Amino acid sequence: MKSIGLLVAVNVLIFSSLSAQIKIGAGGGAHLSSVVEKNDLPGWNAQYKGYYTSISGFHAGVFAELPIGMKDNLRLLSSLQYTSKGRNFARSYDSAKTFNSDTSSILASWKTNYIELPVTVAYRIPISKHVNFVAGLGGYAAYMINGKTSYDFYNASGEHTAFKNKMASGDNVNTYNKLDFGAQALAGLDFNDRVMFTLNYSRGLSDFYTATYGGSFKHEALGATLVIWLTKSKTSRVKDEVKDTDQDGVPDKLDQCNGENGTAASNGCPDTDSDGIPDKEDKCPGISGLAKYGGCPAPDADKDGIPDEEDKCPDVAGIAKYGGCPVPDSDNDGVNDEEDACKDIAGTLKYKGCPVPDSDNDGVNDEEDKCPMKPGSKQNNGCPVIGRSMIDEINKAAHNILFDVNSENIKVTSYASLDKIAEILIKDKDMKLTIEGHTDNTGSVRLNQILSGKRALAIKIYLVNKGVAHDRMTALGFGSEHPIASNNTEAGRAKNRRVEFKVTY
Repeated sequence: MKSIGLLVAVNVLIFSSLSAQIKIGAGGGAHLSSVVEKNDLPGWNAQYKGYYTSISGFHAGVFAELPIGMKDNLRLLSSLQYTSKGRNFARSYDSAKTFNSDTSSILASWKTNYIELPVTVAYRIPISKHVNFVAGLGGYAAYMINGKTSYDFYNASGEHTAFKNKMASGDNVNTYNKLDFGAQALAGLDFNDRVMFTLNYSRGLSDFYTATYGGSFKHEALGATLVIWLTKSKTSRVKDEVKDTDQDGVPDKLDQCNGENGTAASNGCPDTDSDGIPDKEDKCPGISGLAKYGGCPAPDADKDGIPDEEDKCPDVAGIAKYGGCPVPDSDNDGVNDEEDACKDIAGTLKYKGCPVPDSDNDGVNDEEDKCPMKPGSKQNNGCPVIGRSMIDEINKAAHNILFDVNSENIKVTSYASLDKIAEILIKDKDMKLTIEGHTDNTGSVRLNQILSGKRALAIKIYLVNKGVAHDRMTALGFGSEHPIASNNTEAGRAKNRRVEFKVTY
């Protein structure tokens, strides 16, 4: 919709100007283009910023110049042109291990091509009879036609890998905006009203790219333009005897509002909003409108840019594609059908309109499931319930683990029990094990703490050697902190000298 509006605006400018004092030409030139990027990424300035360079490009199109002042020296200079912009990146690495393991250098480029509409208010200063100095300031609007990115990687052995991708446009991350706006300036010379040469500088005011990180991306270009004027301005051909008292471009004999500065379209009468309807007949003189509505715009109750007479939903803002109605949301999940991958099933924006997945189909979605790849129960947060028989088997194995006196050395008679534990853990790779070492209160608290920790760690090391991943096990030593029997009897102290296993998911 925006691109259509831009082209309509260009056509109105060109064709309305043809009836005024316009000068038409064709031209183009070369420029150096770069991207002004600002972000807060750590290390970006040191590792990347200095390796971006400008890229050469060109621009070409049709040009128009229109006097806008009472004298001939103030002009409105406009053009509709094709222009290319972008930037390069090049960096070499001293070591073959500094980038992607073996990359020794990388060359990359951004290249975007636009249809651009620059508009400049220019001032002409005569230098001689046939030469004028021209300087001006203005802005531009541009519409991206296409673009591409390219990457060339060279590894330490000289092998070359290249990638070329078309640029995606839109409002999401890693996309490019179709429209770009900016400011520009020019200075140069106009020779005999036939040839104009200028130096040009432009700088974007809007971000043309949306990255995955916070930052701004604006085009910058410096170049030169040569224009060949195909027609002279009508002003230079007006004869002295054609009198135009109010200098509005409409001769007095045709001017219905002589003495007031007007336009040719309104027969010399003022038309503030340039809608072709003179102010004296315009019910909305400050707003461009239509004759059908007395010079006022077509009513648009919901302010969506679609007149009520064409709007199927005049009270709700929408888009032209749906006749002025909003994009539908069939499943009422807040994600419209154009962005909804599951438009008939209510979902969430995070999953593009689809429900949160349940990979193991256990009725607990992956975001709440602590064991998303193993079916379980809601009561156990999506993990399987560990059976009583397995717990008893593990406890039985724990009771059969013995150590040398005052040592973390595991007795050989304990190996069978530990092998059983290893077998259980290897069979179920999602199961986790906590190994707790406990002692009686004989001896110092500190030594008991150390001994219990060493014994728990010895069991963990044994199980690791049997093939159980170390990050699935936690070894803890509690010393005499958690007795399960009285330490006042030998039988009670024997029960307190123990190893406990706790299995979880």
